[in-house]
Amino acid sequence: MARRRSQQPAAAQPPVVDANAANASSGYFFAGAMVLIAILIPWYFELPLNFDVTDREFNPLVFVPVVFAVIGLYALPKAIRDTLRVRKFGATTLQAGPARPGGHFEGLVRSSRDLSPSGDYTVLLRCIRTYRVGGPIVNTIAEDKSTYKEELKYQEKLVVPRGSVQSSAGIPFAFAIPADALPSNGPPVYERQHGNVRWILTVTAPMPGVDYYAVFAIDMRRSGQNN
Repeated sequence: MARRRSQQPAAAQPPVVDANAANASSGYFFAGAMVLIAILIPWYFELPLNFDVTDREFNPLVFVPVVFAVIGLYALPKAIRDTLRVRKFGATTLQAGPARPGGHFEGLVRSSRDLSPSGDYTVLLRCIRTYRVGGPIVNTIAEDKSTYKEELKYQEKLVVPRGSVQSSAGIPFAFAIPADALPSNGPPVYERQHGNVRWILTVTAPMPGVDYYAVFAIDMRRSGQNN
């Protein structure tokens, strides 16, 4: 169960900047790549943009670039939202002690400018495990394909009253990590890899216009465990 401890984290690690700016950059890159592929497929394969399914010259492959374009346009709003957050709130930093199973993970989240949210701050710590469903396994046929799903292994929420803190001075948090918690395994972002485990810390608060949101990848390591 999460509980508030001290205002200053013990054995703090170097401050870490939230991932909003990086997420925005990768989002723009991904959206641009998808739209570019959507443009290049008809050009490279000389596909006529004929969507009349009753036409004898209709080629169903014409819908492939449409799918890529839709994926790109779907990713674009999130990148724009992340950009707006960076411009509105600036960079948020995390200063915290080490995260270890069976220990206390505590620290401070500092905004670069004072916030005036319309509600309380919510600090959420989650552990997400990616696992494979289906092949490739021994004796499967070639048509069998793997699908990947996510499983929430741990989640704890802490509410910090907005009137009790000054965000530029630090929003405190403290979580008691279960002794059997899974250590980090793989990158902090989603990866199609069986057994990948990532820990994510988010801090949110309702604000006029775009809500405050900061996200951090947490390296949960057992004592003596190397990267």
